[in-house]
Amino acid sequence: MSAEAQLWKKITKKAEDVVEKKLEKKTEEETGKAMDTILGNDGGTRPSGSTGGGTSSGNNSGNSSTTNDGSSVTETTTVEMYKKSDWIPGETLILFDDFVNDPVGDFPQLWNTKGSGELVTLSDNPEVKWLKLYNDTWYEPDLPKDLPKDFTVEFDVRTFNINNDNTSQTAGFWVYFGDGKKPLQIGRRYVSSYFSPYQSWVKEQYLKSIDYEGAGELAAGKTNKDIRAAFKEGMHVAISVKGKRYRMYVNGEKFFDAPRAVNDSENFGSILFDTYGLGDDQSILITNLRVAEGLPEPREKLFKTGSYSTTAITFDYNSAQLKPEAYGILKQIAEAINSESNKKVLIVGHTDSDGSETYNQELSERRAESVKKALVSDFGVPEARLGTQGKGETVPVASNDSAINKAKNRRTEFIIQ
Repeated sequence: MSAEAQLWKKITKKAEDVVEKKLEKKTEEETGKAMDTILGNDGGTRPSGSTGGGTSSGNNSGNSSTTNDGSSVTETTTVEMYKKSDWIPGETLILFDDFVNDPVGDFPQLWNTKGSGELVTLSDNPEVKWLKLYNDTWYEPDLPKDLPKDFTVEFDVRTFNINNDNTSQTAGFWVYFGDGKKPLQIGRRYVSSYFSPYQSWVKEQYLKSIDYEGAGELAAGKTNKDIRAAFKEGMHVAISVKGKRYRMYVNGEKFFDAPRAVNDSENFGSILFDTYGLGDDQSILITNLRVAEGLPEPREKLFKTGSYSTTAITFDYNSAQLKPEAYGILKQIAEAINSESNKKVLIVGHTDSDGSETYNQELSERRAESVKKALVSDFGVPEARLGTQGKGETVPVASNDSAINKAKNRRTEFIIQ
C-alpha cells in the first residue's frame, strides 16, 4: 500500500505540473495580446523571413486552431529554402541589430530619426522586437564605419493595419545608401529601392541611383512584381553592392540587377529608411538589420586552415529552424565538402549567452543537426561524412554585451576531422 501511495503521489504531482505549465502559457499569451493592444499592434501576422535572431513563417512548433466541435487541430508549416536564388550574404559583420538591448516603447539607442518611432512586439511572436516607423520620417542606424566597396544589407519588414481600402496609392517605403556626410540626409549621391505597400492592385517597385556631382542619373529601373501579400505579412529584403553592381532581392527573388548603378569612386557612409503616404493608424515595421562585408570562402578556408566558421547560417529565434536565406551559404559549404570526398567534417553549433547554459547547449546541438540534415537532404552530402556537436555559449568569440556581438557568437563551425 505504501508503494501504491507513493506512485499515486507522483502521478498527482505530475498532473499538477502539467496544469501549472498550461496556466503559465495561457497567462503569457494573454499578457502578450494585452501589450499588443496597448502598443497599437494587435492583429499582426507572422513574417515570412528574417535574419540573425528573428522570425520566419517556417516553424516546427505549429499553430493551434479550433474546429466547430471544439477539438484542437495543430497546423504545421515548413520553411521553403531559396533554392532558385543566387543570394549569398556577406561574411564579416559590420552591424547587426535586433533591438535585444532596447526596451519596448523606446526608440533604439543605436538609431537616429527626424521624427518619432518606437519598439513594439506582436502577439504572434512576442519575443521579437520591431522598430515601428511613422509616416514621412527618416531613420538611420549608426554605422561604425563607412561601408566597403562590397557589402550586403538584409532586414525583415512588414506593415501594420494595411488593407485594400485604407491605403493611399502614394504610400511607400524607401531604402537608401547615402554619402553619410550629414545625419539623416542622403546627400549628393545615393542609390535607393522603393517598395509599395498599396493593396488594391500591383504597383511598381523602383530602383534609382543619382550622383549629383558626377554622372547624374546612373540607373533607373522598375518592376511590377506583386509584393502585396509579402509586404503585408512580412518579407525579407536583401541588397548586395559589389563595386558598381547593385542587386536587390525580396524573399530570395531577384528584383533588380544593375551592373553600373553605383559610382564606386568613394564609399557610401549611411543607410537610411524613409516612409511616405501612410495613415495615422498605419505603420511599417523593421527588424533584424544585418550589414556585412566580404564574400564567404568556405572551400578556401575549410581545407587550407582545417576549419570554417560563419554567422551567415541563420535560424529562427530560439529555434533550430533554418531560415530560407541560409540556402546560398549552405550550398557553397556543400560544394566544398563534396569536392573533398575523402574527408569527414564535424559541424559545431554555437549560441550567445541569452537563456540558461543548459538550454543553449541543447539549442546548439539541435542547430548543428539542422545544418547536417540540410546538407544531406538538399545538397547530397553523404551523411556518413558529417558529425555534429553543440558547444552552447561556452566558446564565445566576442562579449555578449551588444546585439552585434551576440550575433557574432551565434555561429556555425565546420572542422575537418
